[in-house]
Amino acid sequence: MKKKIMELITKSDYQPVDAKGLALKLNINSAKDTQELFKSLATLETDGLIARNRKDKFNTVERLGFIKGKMDLKRAGYGFIIVEGDTKAPDVFIPRDKILDAMDNDLCLVRITKRSENNRFEGAIVTVLKRALEYVVGEYYQGAIFPKNDDKEILFKVKPQNRKGLLDHTIVKAKIIHYSPMRILDCLVMEIIGDANTPGIEILEAVATYGLETEFPEAVKAEVKLIPQQVIKEEYQGRTDLREEIIFTIDGDDTKDIDDAISLQLKANGNYELGVHIADVSHYVQEGTELDKNALRRGTSVYLADRVIPMLPRELSNGICSLNPQVDRLAISCIMEIDKNGNFISHKIIPSVIKSRYQMTYGKVNKIIAADLETSKQYADIVPKIMMMQQLAKILYRVRTEMGSINFETIEPKLVFGNEGQVIDIVIKDRGIAENIIEEFMLAANQTIANHFMKAKLPFIYRVHETPDAEKLATLFKFAKEIGYQLKIPKAIKPQDLQKLLTDVEGTTFEKVINMMMLRSMAKARYSEENLGHYGLAFADYTHFTSPIRRYPDTIVHRLIRTYLFENRIDGNTITHFQTILPDISLETSKAERTAMLCEREIMDMKKAEYMAPLQGHVFDGVVSTLTKFGMFVELPNTVEGLIHISSFSEAIDFNEEKMLYLGISSRKVYTIGMVVKVKLIGVDVLKGRIDFVLV
Repeated sequence: MKKKIMELITKSDYQPVDAKGLALKLNINSAKDTQELFKSLATLETDGLIARNRKDKFNTVERLGFIKGKMDLKRAGYGFIIVEGDTKAPDVFIPRDKILDAMDNDLCLVRITKRSENNRFEGAIVTVLKRALEYVVGEYYQGAIFPKNDDKEILFKVKPQNRKGLLDHTIVKAKIIHYSPMRILDCLVMEIIGDANTPGIEILEAVATYGLETEFPEAVKAEVKLIPQQVIKEEYQGRTDLREEIIFTIDGDDTKDIDDAISLQLKANGNYELGVHIADVSHYVQEGTELDKNALRRGTSVYLADRVIPMLPRELSNGICSLNPQVDRLAISCIMEIDKNGNFISHKIIPSVIKSRYQMTYGKVNKIIAADLETSKQYADIVPKIMMMQQLAKILYRVRTEMGSINFETIEPKLVFGNEGQVIDIVIKDRGIAENIIEEFMLAANQTIANHFMKAKLPFIYRVHETPDAEKLATLFKFAKEIGYQLKIPKAIKPQDLQKLLTDVEGTTFEKVINMMMLRSMAKARYSEENLGHYGLAFADYTHFTSPIRRYPDTIVHRLIRTYLFENRIDGNTITHFQTILPDISLETSKAERTAMLCEREIMDMKKAEYMAPLQGHVFDGVVSTLTKFGMFVELPNTVEGLIHISSFSEAIDFNEEKMLYLGISSRKVYTIGMVVKVKLIGVDVLKGRIDFVLV
């Protein structure tokens, strides 16, 4: 419907009409289509693609002389609109009396009212398309709500008639019902989260702030009750029976939702046959169901300290979809033939039924590889398979590295909890050969699936990582040259160039700063209906196929495989359907992923601060991790990071941003990223996840 509306309105001979006029022009007669028309018009208006004139007639925003952009609201009450999608377009000044009720970061539609000779614009807000802030979560006290991270000095007022029964020092979630550029907003309390002093309330507060759903709607629960918790007779039909194959899973010790299983054998021609068997979630989560709609809305499972907010109900995520040992499970298997040089010879993608022999852990597999006698004896029948898997993973890693795949060294912390739910330790997760085996095999399957559908030229969803910012990469190489690395700065910097630089600085004092600067130059990976390649992995084709229990894009990939390959539906209607829905799914799931990541990071920071709080006054060894204008961040071996504010130094400091160093004005002492320093813990704010150090 949106496509039809835009095709009509963008025609050169289009004459503006109202909603009834559009219905006539589009030959809309039924109540259902009329409802879809109004819904689509509202969406197109919200997206800033169309607008109404003073007579309520629709036209494109361009023809009406409107532009859209984000509001940069200043404390004095005026603002600037940053034009969306055009970095060269000048900002539009909005006087105080033309702001309406627009707030900072709101997406607005603007009418240009003045244009000066030196290309400066002045405008007036027509309407707010999308609010940056719709809800507020915080502590209720005497008629107002106080968010923990409120740096904007906004007063969130609760109307007197809505205060009934509300107790001071209660954490609440409220909807903003009246906006004002004067920063006094009226709110309606929607949910009472709990008492501010209850242990663990900070996690619930963060979950509410990011709008994460913790409970499944009744309609979803009703659908789940109809799904059998074991494979039924009819479901075996049309599937390749792999239950006699030696297939097993390898995961973390506490994994409950098992997406992937693996198998490996040597063919008569000396090639490897690698099987990656993924839980067939699309068989149970069918398009258009309440279960499917809710999974799309969630987008991903969220892992928060000591708990998980699953994308799918536990009956699926831990039950019928999980590849638990010694039970029949439905799967989609990607079986690849790979030669001794790591070349992919052939592959097949099939619906299957499997029975995992063992639920192996990374720890057990690493013990087998290290020739631990007791563990090797316990799993004697799969020891040869594991050793063969190690060989193949090495080959795949070597090929990937030669292609230029960038292997950043990342350290992942794990919180250890006591009986009362308090953090008693922070340890670093070991990364052994078993973890590398699974990573290489999953990358191989994801690449194979993406390549298959790219060649088929069918609508698909890809995991893309675009080319990094050229200026930032040039700065990185210039910096590397200044610190002594003899580099020729190529005109077009390829992944191989970055991988070589990482190899050159490995183990040196500059490893940390080069890693950091390189990471900052990178674009964020996202989902897209267009295959833009994956720069970081140096893959031309890549998708996410291997975690459909935890990620909605993987579920969609499974649905596309089922539709195109298993059901052989490649007709015009099917193609058009997926062409229509995949852009929105890509956008929404990318947003959900970012939201989950931000919430996970915030809660991890709070828990780290909680662990450090009793240690105030203690001295620690740390490494300078970041330098900024306002201070130096230091990371401890357990990944806890704190700030040494620049005002706390014993002398004036000059910050050289280009060379990324501090210089003591009087002592001429140099501070660089990667330098080992001693720090004293002087302050902790658990709710904000902030830690303050001073240099010893």
